[in-house]
Amino acid sequence: MTIRTLGVIDADLAAWNDRMYEAHPTPYERGIAGAIEATRVRAVLDLAQIRPSDAVLEVGCESGRLLSRVPPARRVAGADISRRALEDAAHRFAQQGRNVELFQVDALRGLPFERGEFDVILCSEMLEHVEEPGVVLDHLRALALPTTRVVVSVPIEAPKVRVKALLGRLGLLERLFPNIEPGQSEWHVHAFSPAMLRELTRDRFETVARKRVLLAHEVVLLRAR
Repeated sequence: MTIRTLGVIDADLAAWNDRMYEAHPTPYERGIAGAIEATRVRAVLDLAQIRPSDAVLEVGCESGRLLSRVPPARRVAGADISRRALEDAAHRFAQQGRNVELFQVDALRGLPFERGEFDVILCSEMLEHVEEPGVVLDHLRALALPTTRVVVSVPIEAPKVRVKALLGRLGLLERLFPNIEPGQSEWHVHAFSPAMLRELTRDRFETVARKRVLLAHEVVLLRAR
């Protein structure tokens, strides 16, 4: 499966994301963490309401865990700055025999697609990894028509860190959440909260619907203003 590079890429930032991707694998395939992740993915897809006629883009698709759960659609595409993550996504979709377009892009420097090209735009657990999440949201808005369904998901950092600290003191963190980081990930440039997400989206989008996932994730359906 071919990975196409679009637009200008900050090579240092791409290399940093490759390193972070290798150093901090997300242990969300099984156990309690996997159940929480599955609940979050369902919330994203419930708000997205993807139809067979839709063209779907995920910005920050990483290795394709969410994208692989998108229901059949006319077009499915994933974009990420990490080449290593995209290589794993390509392997995942090749194993599934699924036709997905993969692009290496730098979302801080723009998203080189046409306005209205996609009916659904997903940005899931990505904004916390970038220095200027508002810039990424500006670029998402530039792609969106008033009818485009934009779904954004972020971790709610503070309660997750507090729970991990408590489980660590009780000696239960590794048992219940194997291989999970004990504090905030160094890959997370920002510690998101629902209030922070509201502040970032308020002047850019109208919030159509909102879901809270186990006090751990905030998922919103947005419409471009």
